[in-house]
Amino acid sequence: MDPVISLFQTMQSLVDLIITTPPEFTTANRVVIGVWTTMTAVADAFFVLILIIGATQIMYSQSTGTLSMPLSQLLAKAIVTALLIHLSFFIEQDLLMLNNLLCALLPADVQGLIRQVNGGQSFNNTQLLSLSFVLTIVAGLSFIRIIFQAVKRIVFFNVLFVLSGPAFLLSFHPQTAPWFAFWARIYVVTIFTQFLQFLTFELGFQFLIATERTGLTGMILAIALLNLTAEIPGLLSRFAATPGATTTGIGNLVGIAIRAAALLAAV
Repeated sequence: MDPVISLFQTMQSLVDLIITTPPEFTTANRVVIGVWTTMTAVADAFFVLILIIGATQIMYSQSTGTLSMPLSQLLAKAIVTALLIHLSFFIEQDLLMLNNLLCALLPADVQGLIRQVNGGQSFNNTQLLSLSFVLTIVAGLSFIRIIFQAVKRIVFFNVLFVLSGPAFLLSFHPQTAPWFAFWARIYVVTIFTQFLQFLTFELGFQFLIATERTGLTGMILAIALLNLTAEIPGLLSRFAATPGATTTGIGNLVGIAIRAAALLAAV
């Protein structure tokens, strides 16, 4: 096979991984679905336990005259939480589909990028040999960095996806709600980082066309574009930070567990 054609095909296949999140690697993957089902069952079991504890606490507060959550409020929140736990698969799957649709609106032309930085022509064999060192050491490392980020994002998405049931469960209680908010922020940032990365790449590519720079200057601009694209996850990571997910929150969770066990023992 022509080495130029082989280069185009290899780069296009890697760019496709940046453009879209393949369902067969995420929401349509048998292992991911199985783990999600298991974690949802775990969330259901703990949810039932929380409902029992909540109902017991209401009865205990009524007998002692202390304040507690009204039964109507408990039931309404329980229904919403149960729906969110079991609809989490479809909610996140639809968000993923939306992300892929947004990315599909942006064209990806690998050959056009190469022609732009090469004076309107494709690389010939001589140029491939002369530029191999630069492409491998500089642009190659930058591009590989983006590929690693894409793979890491897909794997991290799977982790957040299978934990969606327990995460929605945490939204049920005010003291655990910050942990749900923490998960939600990380999830949204993780899934839409792909679109923002590819949007950065596409806008940078349009910038290269507008500048009409080719040759060495165009190559430097292309490398700068790849490096900027690789920096997007780091720039977005600050939005996932939360002041509530601290050791204090962990202590609150432990405290809730201790009080729940004591309450059950008293009954």
